Amino acid sequence: MASPIMEKYAAALGRCPPGGSGVHAWMMAVANLAALAGVVLVEAEAAIRAAMTRPPSPASEISAALSKAYREATAIGGGAPISRPAKPRPLPHTARAFIEKGRDWGEPEWWEASPVRLDWGPPGFRDAVAILEHLYSPGEFIFCGERYGAEVRTAAAWIDRFKGGVPLPPHWIPNPLTGREHPLPDGKLSRRGDSAVAAFRYATAEFDGMPRGDQLRFWAGYTAAPIVALVCSGGKSIHAILKVDAPDREAWERDIEQGLFGRVLVPLGADPACRNEARLSRLPGHFRAEKNAPQKLIYLNPEGKARQ
Repeated sequence: MASPIMEKYAAALGRCPPGGSGVHAWMMAVANLAALAGVVLVEAEAAIRAAMTRPPSPASEISAALSKAYREATAIGGGAPISRPAKPRPLPHTARAFIEKGRDWGEPEWWEASPVRLDWGPPGFRDAVAILEHLYSPGEFIFCGERYGAEVRTAAAWIDRFKGGVPLPPHWIPNPLTGREHPLPDGKLSRRGDSAVAAFRYATAEFDGMPRGDQLRFWAGYTAAPIVALVCSGGKSIHAILKVDAPDREAWERDIEQGLFGRVLVPLGADPACRNEARLSRLPGHFRAEKNAPQKLIYLNPEGKARQ
């Protein structure tokens, strides 16, 4: 039987107010209850992130609240901890739980929910143009190309080329680039490596080991995710573009690589290779000849607001 404090913690998790109506105060209250109940720190962070009605702001908001709560809890009573560390147990929010929560969602539901109205017809250059027009300013530098390509142009230049009939390449890097060459770890210069990223705005997440329908249901059930776009890869994956807005490279490594991916998405089954800032994603509108299938944009939400 769960302890009274654990019951209070579980009940509080389900009562997050709407964004702008006291989410941070709710978070601190839940963090304090988690500390008192002896919930494993990583489990508490995943549960709070999943229950929030808005994205953490800053990205470290949840970890900071939990650190304060757990530090104060262990200091009460002359430094004696309030509760013993909880025994290892499954995460309270598993991938399957999110899938079940979003079980009624497929491509039509995501398309209907998209804040930017998208063509329902065959994918084409309009999918790529929608991404470029809504997620970037005209002068920002973007990579679009083959896996080992090097073409970096402004968003406006890419839009003109695609509208002019230039074939859509298979990949793009969601984060804007500087447009200049930067050294790679091996000393070579590149305009599209991690060191060339100008703004740490977006992260790409995918679940290769999960059936495609379950991926759509997972992102529907994980309502706290700040999803900017969902792209069907033309294969088995759904690429989710998440708005993370890390202020600098240090924050990206701490809050996105270690926090979002290391403590939340990867334990839920996401591909750990997605965590770098210049990660390639599938450019919507391209037709994958090897799969005989198109890469399709089914959801576009430039603000990246978590769904209610």
